[in-house]
Amino acid sequence: MTRIDLITLSLFVAVAEETSLAKAAERERLAASAISKRLADLELNFNVKLFDRKPNGMFLTSAGSALLHHARLIRRNVGELEAELQDFSAGVRGTIRLHANATAMARYLPEDLKSFLAIYPEVRVELEESTTIETLRAIADNAADIGIYGDVIVPTDLTSFVYRADRLALLIPFDHPLATRDCITFEDTIEYDYIGAPKGSSIDTALVRASSDLGVSLRMSTRTSGFDAISRMVAARLGIAVVPHSVATSYAETLNVKVLTLEERWAERKLMICVRSVDSLTPAAAAFLAHLDRR
Repeated sequence: MTRIDLITLSLFVAVAEETSLAKAAERERLAASAISKRLADLELNFNVKLFDRKPNGMFLTSAGSALLHHARLIRRNVGELEAELQDFSAGVRGTIRLHANATAMARYLPEDLKSFLAIYPEVRVELEESTTIETLRAIADNAADIGIYGDVIVPTDLTSFVYRADRLALLIPFDHPLATRDCITFEDTIEYDYIGAPKGSSIDTALVRASSDLGVSLRMSTRTSGFDAISRMVAARLGIAVVPHSVATSYAETLNVKVLTLEERWAERKLMICVRSVDSLTPAAAAFLAHLDRR
C-alpha cells in the first residue's frame, strides 16, 4: 500500500499555494530539487499528474485539487492533535471547540459553561458565535466539536439533541402604532420596517420563510448582529424586530421598548445541540455534551 508522509503533504501544499517551486522552496527552507523529487515520487506512486508545469508556474490538476483539499484537512487535524497533546502535558484535559447561536450565547451558555468548568477546571473551551448555517457547516467539516443552533434547519447527516425550548417575540418602540396590543400575528407587522438578524441565523431563516408563505418581501431597514444592538435600534425607532422572548423582556426593563407575544407556530422553537458523532467526541467534548444534555 502506498503511504503519504506528512512532510510530503506539507511540501505539496506549499507548492500548490505558491504556484512556484522556487517560492515554496524559500518558504519551506529546502532545496527546490528536493521538493521536486518528492512531488515526482508522489505522482509516480499514484500514477497521477498533480500539477500542470508551465513557464509561469505550477498549477493544480483536478487530481491535485482533490489532494489539496484532503491535505489541508489532514494538516489541520494533526495540528489540533498536537495542540491537544500539549494541553495534556500542561495539565489541561483537552480543548472543546464550541459554536453557538446568539440566543444560546446570550441566555443559556454562560451558566452552563460556569457549572461545567467548576467540575472540569482544566478543560479549555474555544467558543465562537455563529449562525445556524455556519454552525452546521463547522460541525460537518470537523471545524467544531459541538454546535448549538435554532431548529429551523434539520440536518440529516448529524446527530442532534434538544438543548432548550425558546420562544420568539416582537420587540417594538414603546410609542409604535402596534404598542396598544399585547399579542400580534406576523401578518399584522409586514407593513413596518424590520431590524434584521444576520443572514443565515435561525431567526432570519424563520422570518424569510414566514414572509415567503405570505407572498411578501419583508421590509428590512437595517441588519445587524447582537441582540443588544438590535434592541437599541428598536428603541431608536429604526424598526421592529423578532428576538427571543427572554431577551426582549430583559431589554424592556431598561429601554423604551415593548414586548408583544407573537402568535405564530414558528415562534415556538427549540435550540438544538449537534455533533458529527457521539462516539468520535474527545473525552472533554463528550463530558460537555453530557452536561448540556443532562436536563
